[in-house]
Amino acid sequence: MVEAKKLKIAYEERVVIDDFSFHIKKGEMVSIIGPNGSGKSTILKTISKLIKQKEGVIFLDKEDMNTISIKNLAKKMSSLSQHNRNPEDITVRELIYYGRLPHKKWYERRTKEDDEIMKWAITHTSLQGYEDKRVSELSGGERQRVWIAMALTQRSKILLLDEPTTYLDICHQLEVMELVKELNKRLELTVIMVLHDLSQAAKYSDRLLVIKEGKLVAEGKPFEILTEDLIRYVYNVEVCVCKDLLNGEIIIHPIGVCKSFRKRCKYEAV
Repeated sequence: MVEAKKLKIAYEERVVIDDFSFHIKKGEMVSIIGPNGSGKSTILKTISKLIKQKEGVIFLDKEDMNTISIKNLAKKMSSLSQHNRNPEDITVRELIYYGRLPHKKWYERRTKEDDEIMKWAITHTSLQGYEDKRVSELSGGERQRVWIAMALTQRSKILLLDEPTTYLDICHQLEVMELVKELNKRLELTVIMVLHDLSQAAKYSDRLLVIKEGKLVAEGKPFEILTEDLIRYVYNVEVCVCKDLLNGEIIIHPIGVCKSFRKRCKYEAV
């Protein structure tokens, strides 16, 4: 559904992503993982056309995304960033309605069809009874659900999520991730997300793209590629990778920073 070939992305003269290729199939749930500054969020911004690549091409359903207008892209792809902002007094219903705007001309008003789609999105995100509340009054997990509901009203088939569990406590993290996984399965929603938590990435992803310093170093199913050697190489930390005896899921236990990494940091500080 989404394919990139030989991407090169730069901020002015500083190359952030180089010779980066990947493909994501319809209905997949794929996580991009890697250290801070490796280019994970930059890739999502490029897919959503917030940043233009220097070289390479991205295809959406085999169509060059350079030929797709922003409005038409918004009908096919929804994107949520780390920091979603909204007016202080906006209600849940009003924010969710914004997802309908790509489908409307500037002079068109809200219709019965819009209301039905909004109701559908509210039901799928379990926000019944919240419609008239102010978004600013909600908890972090509830606000994330509102933003996801807004994305659903776009009726797009692809959802981009940049660190969707940032700033959330463990309960709300699981709530959001379970919701995204449920939408992925129930609606065949293709999900591309950036995650920091490796155990969450392993639990909720069909495949992983692992990047370091702007280059793809591994890709595949979590249980196939998430090894202690890979994590040591990418993150410079020692971990223990094991499987949960109850459900077979991968669990990653951090042990400590690699000695070589400590020495290098100490040298750079001097």
